[in-house]
Parts: sequence; structure tokens; C-alpha cells
Amino acid sequence: MLSLRSFHLFFILLVTLGADLFGIWAVWHWTQFHDPWILAMGVVALLGGLGLVFYGVKQVKSFDRANIV
Repeated sequence: MLSLRSFHLFFILLVTLGADLFGIWAVWHWTQFHDPWILAMGVVALLGGLGLVFYGVKQVKSFDRANIV
């Protein structure tokens, strides 16, 4: 069974990976078909993935301060 900390970090990692993979695919798709909406979605997804990295680091620090295992 996963602890609260492990589950939360695993879920953040999974969502970050999904956002980054979608962003990379969308940018690649834009190079093939030049659809501006696809590029916009890709940039938003990549920025969201970057934001999730900072969120994950913040959560690790808050779990450490609260002694959540």
C-alpha cells in the first residue's frame, strides 16, 4: 500500500510525464501540419509540465516539514 506522500508524488510524476509527452507530440505535429492551435496546446502543456515540476518540489518540502511519510 502506498503512503500519502508516495501516492501524491507518483501522481504528480505521472501527470507531469503525460503533459510533457503531449506537449512534445503537439510541437512535433505542428512541424508537420502547421496548425497554430496544436502549437498553442503544446506550449501550454509544456508550461504546465514545468509548473508541475515546481509544484512537486514544493510538495516534497512541505511533506518534509510536516513529517509525513
